[in-house]
Amino acid sequence: MTHRVSRATGGSVLALSVALSAGGAEIKDLIPIVRAEGVLVSFRVEDAFDEELTHAIETGLEVTFRYNVELKRVRGLWLDKKLLARQIRMTVAYDNLTKRYSLTREIDGEIDATEVVADVSAMRRFMTTIESLLLFNTALMVSNQEYYLRVNGIMKDRNLLLLIPWDSGADWREAYFTYLP
Repeated sequence: MTHRVSRATGGSVLALSVALSAGGAEIKDLIPIVRAEGVLVSFRVEDAFDEELTHAIETGLEVTFRYNVELKRVRGLWLDKKLLARQIRMTVAYDNLTKRYSLTREIDGEIDATEVVADVSAMRRFMTTIESLLLFNTALMVSNQEYYLRVNGIMKDRNLLLLIPWDSGADWREAYFTYLP
């Protein structure tokens, strides 16, 4: 009897872990660019839109993607130090009457950009592409030190069994660089 319970529990845990890790969205081409004014960040997300998200947008529901971006300093034998973290929120709302998408980009809760487009590919590009966005000041950075950016994306907020919160999206991606002012 005990053997059956442990086997059933193991199967449940495996099924739960597969469900939680299923996503498909992937961050690509993460590029940090260091300039005098700060660190600019570029990346794109592939396979962010599944059938459920597409249907939600087409029915007029507001959909938000969240990107968490961290700047960390490599510290060798110690844990790496997180210098700064930013959250980018990309929101789309489709108006069925005008057949247009209202798009908003917020950085740490402040509106950074807005756009209205009619083309679905333009909407998808806005939601999944960050190009040379100034996110970090170099004031906290030390010359000739190694740093890296970490980015993940959350495309869906969900609750498992209405009790356990879990998100679905793109796993963390990292890009290393040396700060040379």
